[in-house]
Amino acid sequence: MFLETEHLTKDHRDIDRVNQLYLEAFPDHERMPMNILLRKAKKRSVDFWALYDQNIFVGFTYLITHQDLTYVLYVAVDGQARSSGYGSQLLKKIEEHRPGNRIILNIENLDESAENYQQRVTRKRFYVRNGYRDSGLVYEDRWAKYEVLLNGTAVETHEFYRLLRKFAGNLLFLLFKPRITKTNLNR
Repeated sequence: MFLETEHLTKDHRDIDRVNQLYLEAFPDHERMPMNILLRKAKKRSVDFWALYDQNIFVGFTYLITHQDLTYVLYVAVDGQARSSGYGSQLLKKIEEHRPGNRIILNIENLDESAENYQQRVTRKRFYVRNGYRDSGLVYEDRWAKYEVLLNGTAVETHEFYRLLRKFAGNLLFLLFKPRITKTNLNR
């Protein structure tokens, strides 16, 4: 298995497949309109990739980088390709693409009353197995609250805010109203 990436544009051969997986993998409140993602992906600080194994589509990811901080906004593996090692390989590919960068991503809080609690636990275990740990940060927007996981050295709230604002611009930033706070965990 060798994971290959292709930059996504509105004219990409698999943009419809990416959009379908995007709609399936993320709830409404976590999705930005695809046209905004594609427009923002023209920035040098954004990597919007389709993922392939021997020309077979297996998923996509969306990365935002500012200085030495890379934020994995989205990662999704096609249902038929899950549990085949693609997610782990993708995380390694991100590290290789941005060597030395601190990499962060959000996961749903481990709320035992959540309908998908076991899925949340499984997801966190996957990231921990792949070198991620609790960052000591919580990301919250108008719709939900997330735990921020980290691969690398510590990230401060102001660094995460700066990355988000640079990516989103003032209008989107105000629309999402992100709040990043520190947890009580000792770091």
